[in-house]
Amino acid sequence: MTVFLDSNIILDILLQNQEFHDESLSLLSLSDSGIIDFFISSASITDIYYIARKYIKDEKEVRNHLSDLLEIISIAGIDEYCIKNALSSSWKDFEDAVQNEAASQIAADYIVTRNTKDFKNSFTEVITPSVFLEKISKQ
Repeated sequence: MTVFLDSNIILDILLQNQEFHDESLSLLSLSDSGIIDFFISSASITDIYYIARKYIKDEKEVRNHLSDLLEIISIAGIDEYCIKNALSSSWKDFEDAVQNEAASQIAADYIVTRNTKDFKNSFTEVITPSVFLEKISKQ
């Protein structure tokens, strides 16, 4: 199963967002199962670095966290085709359109995000971490 993660899932973990940390961590821990391949976009890595650096303040620590993350999550590239498709789409938010295209290019089964409304036009099934965890627990 291929699962594309929105940046907010990773930020919940890195920034220890009390409301969503445990759920996001439970989701990411499923990478140990061997049945789920998690991806984030290459653009997400730079966004996550930028935001985490503002809050954590220690560049080395942020880089270490991202290095650890890349041991269990793969990167979905963003290429010219992806950008052109996003630009020609009817999506109002360009960044979300790019994320959607990156998920589409890896043939993701799901996009997992806390902001499902941002992906309402996606052909990929978009679900929250809690719904994903519930689905997996029933398998």
